[in-house]
Amino acid sequence: MPGDRREQVFVSSTYLDLREERQSVIQALLIAGCIPAGMELFPAGNDEKWRLIQRVIDECDYYVLVIGGKYGSLDPTTELSYTEMEFDYAESIGKPIMAFLHGTPGKLTGDQIELDKERREKLDAFRAKVEAARVVKYWNTPAELPGHVALALMETREHYPAEGWVRASQAMTPETKTEIAELRARVAELTQENESKGSRRAIASDDLAQGDDVYSFKFIVTGYRVEDLDEDGDGDWNTSQYLWTITVPTTWNEILQTVGPTLLHESSEPEMSKVLEAYARQMWRDKNAELRPSNFGKQTAVPTLGTDVVADVVVQLFALGVIERGVKKRTVSDKGKYWALTDLGQDQIMKLRAIRRE
Repeated sequence: MPGDRREQVFVSSTYLDLREERQSVIQALLIAGCIPAGMELFPAGNDEKWRLIQRVIDECDYYVLVIGGKYGSLDPTTELSYTEMEFDYAESIGKPIMAFLHGTPGKLTGDQIELDKERREKLDAFRAKVEAARVVKYWNTPAELPGHVALALMETREHYPAEGWVRASQAMTPETKTEIAELRARVAELTQENESKGSRRAIASDDLAQGDDVYSFKFIVTGYRVEDLDEDGDGDWNTSQYLWTITVPTTWNEILQTVGPTLLHESSEPEMSKVLEAYARQMWRDKNAELRPSNFGKQTAVPTLGTDVVADVVVQLFALGVIERGVKKRTVSDKGKYWALTDLGQDQIMKLRAIRRE
């Protein structure tokens, strides 16, 4: 183990009958460079005590269980011993467990065994549960425990490397200090760059069309042209299809109202194009009589956007600072361009589209 890192190990067992055994385990852990923690460190039994025990087990890297011939004091609520409750909790949170069971509990005598039949049955069930859940080590004398603990700790460290604790003076290595200094410098650089961009954009935006300024929205409709119209509007049909470019004045606020909702959670340029085409169709339906060319015969296709409409909208909204490039992770094969509203854009779309009380 690296000399500057110490794992914290929770030692769980009954106390009065296993004082010598606990001392052997704790001594072995200290020699191995660990920090022992155990139930004897906590106040008398109550709800606060159990919450404190849980918190300490959470903070520990490993859990050591020693079972002798006694079941231990019971929690009045669960009617389980605190030792069993500690084991169940450590197992429930996936804590690496090292279990050491007395190999011949039938040979124990005096105050080392349970005289109460119900407690003996609980102890037997507890031992069976531990044996069924994992590989355990058996011991017969306190002198055997340090060797068992040392070997088990080596295996556990290998299979379950722990974060452990380090001294504050050793936590900041020269490499870490260098990395932190580089990151701070990068943060300062990006902050300055961002402030500079924001300042330039604020200055430039005063000269840009925005808000209720007019934009000439162009879309294309397809139809047949009527030749030689008379006074009644009658004439001969030209069977060739013709394209008419329709120009409708709109405002940048109306455009933002149109595309804003689809940009709340990022949108691709093709998706923005669909929204703007729907806007063009709506204008064609609403103003058909006004927009329809005088020699337009028969509509055969829905309106399509003019060549530069999407590019105009993206560039203008980006220049105004109301949209920015999308940042969501996507597959490598997705080469699309995505856009999303900035904080400023969200504020503006809320002002434009949020429904107010009458």
